This record gives sequence, C-alpha cells and structure tokens, in this order.
Amino acid sequence: MPERPARGRDVGRALSRVALAAVFVTGGSQVWRRPDGPAQAASSLLDRCRSAVPPLDRFTDRQLVRANAALHVTAAAALAVGVAPRACAAALAGSLVPTTLAAFPFWKEPPGPQRVHQQGDFLKNVALAGGLLASALTGGRPGQAPATPPPMEGTTP
Repeated sequence: MPERPARGRDVGRALSRVALAAVFVTGGSQVWRRPDGPAQAASSLLDRCRSAVPPLDRFTDRQLVRANAALHVTAAAALAVGVAPRACAAALAGSLVPTTLAAFPFWKEPPGPQRVHQQGDFLKNVALAGGLLASALTGGRPGQAPATPPPMEGTTP
C-alpha cells in the first residue's frame, strides 16, 4: 500500500486533535456554566483530595470543579489548533482521572441499568485517556517512537 502524502497525514492529525478537543471544550463549557451538579458529585472525592493536599482547603468544591472545567476548555482549544499538543494532551489525560472517578463511580451503583450506563461512560473516558496519552507520547504521529530526552552531557548513547 503506498504511503499517504505528508499533507494527508497532517490533515488526519489535525482532525484527530479537533475530535479529541471537542469533547473537552463542550463538556468543560457546560460545567463552567453550571458547576453545582458536578461539584456535588465530586464532593467526596474532593474531600479525599483535600486530605492529601491541604492547600486545596482554601477552595470550595465549586471553585475546584470550575478550575478543572477551565483546564478542559483551554487545553482542548490549544490541542485543537496544535499549540503544545503533547503538553495539552498530557494535561487533559491527567485531569480526566479525577473527573472520571467523580462523575462515573459505577462500582457504587447496584446492578442494573444505571450501573451499566455509568460503567459505559467510565470506559469511554478511559478510551479518551488512552487516545490522549498516545497523542502526548507520540505528538499525534502514530508509529513514531515517544520523545526521548537528549543524552546527558558527557555520556554516550
């Protein structure tokens, strides 16, 4: 199979960044405008986070949820246009962990349709995190080895 021209690969990368970003821009915008429901859902997780990271005590649940929403919108917008895509993808993947744990604790639900629905949403977020991590590691270039730091001065590779 002939290799696609570089321009086609660039378009594909741009479209994949936009597709990933769209989820976070829309979701983050909704949470920014209406943070009370997500803040209530995240309350017990945020309490545990405050125990581990005492400086978080100075912020309300609503403020922390809105900060996460702001991160989602800004990092996703930058990812969509190709500004620091590795850093943006890594930030989104990292922020997806507490978001997913707070929003879709399917393990707390009794067996039934609600549990199945939450488990499906949880797994979708796991899949999003996988795509973001792949993008962070390869810079959106599938098949490319992850970035490696240059050798330290005075050493040989």
